[in-house]
Amino acid sequence: MVLLAILAIGLGIASPHALSAQNLINILNQQASLILVTVGQTIVVLTAGLDLSVGSVVSLTTAIASHDIPFAVPLAVLAALAVGLVNATGILKFGIHPILMTLSTMTAVQGLALLIRPIPGGTVPDWMKSYAGAELLGLPLPVILTALAVLIAGMAISHSRFGLHLMATGASPQSALLGGVNTGRVILVAYLLSSLFACLGGLNLAARLASGDPLVGAPFGIDSIAATALGGTQLSGGLGGVAGPAAGVLFLALLGNGLNLLNISTYYQMIIKGALLILAVSAHRRNQPGL
Repeated sequence: MVLLAILAIGLGIASPHALSAQNLINILNQQASLILVTVGQTIVVLTAGLDLSVGSVVSLTTAIASHDIPFAVPLAVLAALAVGLVNATGILKFGIHPILMTLSTMTAVQGLALLIRPIPGGTVPDWMKSYAGAELLGLPLPVILTALAVLIAGMAISHSRFGLHLMATGASPQSALLGGVNTGRVILVAYLLSSLFACLGGLNLAARLASGDPLVGAPFGIDSIAATALGGTQLSGGLGGVAGPAAGVLFLALLGNGLNLLNISTYYQMIIKGALLILAVSAHRRNQPGL
């Protein structure tokens, strides 16, 4: 939050247009999908896991939703949940490390998305197009619903038994088990939610683009992890929430938007974002006892 405020002040001085109401609304609308994906990623990170497959789930969702078939959207949701189930099964039943497991599903799901829609195209149902352009109280409806999703997820993590079990599992699985927490169930639900939020992000993106793209989700995996780290969630699990990572998305978006307004090359932007991620991870490690 502090980084976001500092960046906003700096951009306001360097380029007043960067903080105009219309520009901020545009940024929020453009980043709604990544915020949703980041919420799911954060839930997994809180269990001391990582989900690299979220970007492929976004791509698969747009590929399915853009086909003119009955029940395309429910089918996309079921496909996403299947990915989450496979991830959790590999981690829990076969002891595969979360990074290796989700890297495998990321590759497989990306291939499936390309099989379903080899090139960008197709179209989404009319109601999705209407949703993408709808407004309420002067704000895009996707922005409002995304904010509501962040609020609900944040309250669930902070004020529910599931949230408590989520934190306990990430902090110390052994202690959580001794305390009566079904850590396997917690991890299963976490990966299901991660895939579900990735699907919601994909549906939102498909609605905005009015079509499907088998590669559109490629940046979402790394970007969601970066936003989670920048937002203050401990990557080793057990500490954090969703408000910070959502702000992390906005920080990265404002940074990119401001650098674009200042005509900074895309290559330099990638270097800057990478350096920020390294600094964020280093800061987390310094704050952990014994590291």
